Amino acid sequence: MENELGYIVAAGPEGLRAVLEDILAQSQKDPSVKEKDHFILFELGSQKSLIKMDMSVTPFLFWHYDLLGRPATSTIKEILARFAWEKCGQKESYLKEHKVAEDDETYLEWRLKVFEGKDGT
Repeated sequence: MENELGYIVAAGPEGLRAVLEDILAQSQKDPSVKEKDHFILFELGSQKSLIKMDMSVTPFLFWHYDLLGRPATSTIKEILARFAWEKCGQKESYLKEHKVAEDDETYLEWRLKVFEGKDGT
């Protein structure tokens, strides 16, 4: 899975989703997988970004480093946010804590306030 440089290559959005889900599946079989950081080289056309995934805390933490210094694209943000929301328990936690129904507006509110750390002002 990891190459000799210690990162996993993900080609395009589907590749990134597959890598994230694979790491999650491995961590469910072997809890020690959560003890180390995972580095993903995301490639989409000329864009190359390094994504660090820290599974040692809940919710999982992600860092994004574009190799040309650009901010994370909306595609990368959406993939990481959807993964955290749907696969990592963030949806259940947020719905229970805020006593709200599940809908697209709730997801967008969570993404803005919690995942991206913006207060909406």
